[in-house]
Amino acid sequence: MQGRDESKKRYDVLLEEYKSLKKEMMKRQDARLYIAGFTVAAIGTILGFTLGSDMPIEHKPDHYLVGLVSFALIVLNTALVLTLQHTMGIDSISAYIRKFIEPEIPGLGWETRLQRYRELARSEGRSLPIFATLASKSLSLFYASLTIGVYSVVFVRSLYHPFSIILVSILAMCSFTLCYILYKGKTRSWRVDWDIIDKQD
Repeated sequence: MQGRDESKKRYDVLLEEYKSLKKEMMKRQDARLYIAGFTVAAIGTILGFTLGSDMPIEHKPDHYLVGLVSFALIVLNTALVLTLQHTMGIDSISAYIRKFIEPEIPGLGWETRLQRYRELARSEGRSLPIFATLASKSLSLFYASLTIGVYSVVFVRSLYHPFSIILVSILAMCSFTLCYILYKGKTRSWRVDWDIIDKQD
């Protein structure tokens, strides 16, 4: 009888932890969308000032415009870094649920089965369905499109001074690199190896 009570107590604790972690995942997913929305608003405002500014006929560097374009790309890079942090947090929570919670609670298995499906699909060379890749890949393409739009302002406004091209190009390359990382989901610290706990034990 005591063993049954302890088992039920453990089950309840794990279930509460599961609910708490799923809520945290949802908060992080919502945060990524809020960041994207704020970024669109900020970039739109910055580009409004940039494209609405008067440009002299001569091809002289307009430091005001270069500053606005650079600031827009800095906003993009910041948004990408925050999005990556939330994405890595989501993946870490998902891995924790697969490792410690789903095996202990009968009927729970979405995270485990989804991960298994992804691994099998990749090993067989199949393209993953949209539900399995939507968030991160869509956000990466979204931010890449914004980067292209902001970068093109350099040529629209004829900001051909070498310093302008180099500065904006470096910021754009940083943005494209972060987009690629978000799309592929691969960095040294991207995946959390929860198995290390078992190795320590």
